Amino acid sequence: MSWWRRTQATSPVARLAVPADRPVLAALLANTWRRFGALAVEEQLALLDNGSSALAFDAYEPMGFLGLSPRAPTGEPLERWADVAMLVVAPNQGAGRTVSLLLETVLAGLQAQAVTGLACVAADHWVSEALAEARFFQVDRVINYTRPAGKIPPAVPPTPASLRPAVPADMGVILDLNAAAFRPFWRYDPQTTASWLLTADHAVVAELEGRPVGFALTTRAILDEYAQLMRVATHPSVQGRGVGRQLVADAIRFAHESGTPGLSLNTQASNAVSRYLYESLGFHLTGAPVAVMMLRM
Repeated sequence: MSWWRRTQATSPVARLAVPADRPVLAALLANTWRRFGALAVEEQLALLDNGSSALAFDAYEPMGFLGLSPRAPTGEPLERWADVAMLVVAPNQGAGRTVSLLLETVLAGLQAQAVTGLACVAADHWVSEALAEARFFQVDRVINYTRPAGKIPPAVPPTPASLRPAVPADMGVILDLNAAAFRPFWRYDPQTTASWLLTADHAVVAELEGRPVGFALTTRAILDEYAQLMRVATHPSVQGRGVGRQLVADAIRFAHESGTPGLSLNTQASNAVSRYLYESLGFHLTGAPVAVMMLRM
C-alpha cells in the first residue's frame, strides 16, 4: 500500500447512508455492543433510505452509524424536529468523536429540510454521554409509572365527559387534539400517533358538550407484561375539569378487566400536573429515569 493510501485510510470519514449499505450496517451491529434504537430490518432500511442518516468509516472499516428520522412538518415554521432513531458505534472507537463526525455529515441536509433540532430519549448511559460530547444537552427525563391490577379501579364521580370508542375515522380529531395538547418537541409526528391509534387495543375519545376534547390509547399486555397507556391528551380549554382523570381511570379499568398485572405509562419528570394526577390514582414510580437529549441547530 502506498504512503498516500495509508494516510487516507487512517483519516476517519463519513457520508450519507444509502439502502445498499444494509450489509455494512448489519456487520457493524454484529460486532459491537454499543447499539441503540430500532433494530428491525424494515426500520433499518427506512433509515438508510431517508437521506438523513450517515455512516462513518475508519481505515475502510465501519466505525459508526447515525440513523435520524425527521418528523413530518407541523405547520410551525420555527420548530421542526428529527429524532435519533438509531446509533451504533464500533467497540474500538470514541463514541463522542464518532457522533460528532456523523453529525457534521447530516447537518446541511437537515437544515435544507428546515429541521431546527434533534431529539433523543437516550435509554442507554453511553448514548447520553456520547451525545453530550457532541453538544447535545439534557432537557428533561422520562419517568415510568405502574399501577398494579390488585388495586380496585378508581371511581371518578362525577364523569365530566362522555367516552366512546375511537375509530380510524377519528384520525383527524386525534391528531388535532394531540397537536393542541403537546408542544412540538413532545408531540411526535402524525405517523407515530396514527400508528398508536391503529394498534391500540382500547382507544377512546372524550366528548364534552358535543365536541371531542380528549383521547386515550391503551394496549393490552403481552404475556405477563403490564398494559401500556401509550397516549392520553386533553384539549387545553378543558384542562382542570377532570377529563384527563376520567380517561386515565378508564384505562385502569380496561387493564383490570383484561386480567393484566396492571397498567404502566410514562411522562416527563418536569410534568408536575400529570405526575400529581397519576400518583393520586395509585401509580408509583418504577425503574430508572431516562435522559431526554436535545441539540438546537
